Amino acid sequence: MKWVYHSNFNADESQYRAIGNFPILPIKTNHKGPAPKADPNSVDCIDEALDFFKANILFRNFEVQGNGDRVLIYLTLYITKCLLKIANLSKADAEKQLFTMAQEQFSVPGEAAFPLGGLVVIPNTRDAADTMRQALTQLRLECGVRLVQRCYTEPARPNKWWICFSKRKFLGKAL
Repeated sequence: MKWVYHSNFNADESQYRAIGNFPILPIKTNHKGPAPKADPNSVDCIDEALDFFKANILFRNFEVQGNGDRVLIYLTLYITKCLLKIANLSKADAEKQLFTMAQEQFSVPGEAAFPLGGLVVIPNTRDAADTMRQALTQLRLECGVRLVQRCYTEPARPNKWWICFSKRKFLGKAL
């Protein structure tokens, strides 16, 4: 697809540690995890996913051009799940709900319920699977925080121009 937005982290793949073909990209966060700290003035993979979300969610196909795209796809699916969860909540309730949801038990590659089965390589050791779970938890925590910042211009309810995308299914999948 030539109109889909791809990750800018595809170009620098060898620069980042990866588990299988899923990179551990630097992010701007205070949450503990395996991801390295990103420059506070640069765009990280979460900013990228939030910036590209409204355009990419409209597509049913997405040609993966690099490992950075795998993170972008995962975050796009996670943002959709978050929007469904916060559709009728106040800002304070949304923050609590997304924090709880980020730490819930979820599937990682190699488990039957993982939605990106053919897209992400199964970790070869238990330690690698644990590291991937920690990295995904870190991404989910920070993504939830930033999504609330973008969605709520007023504390009472989320912006309708974000919530209107919650019913769309990216790639026909859901987390």
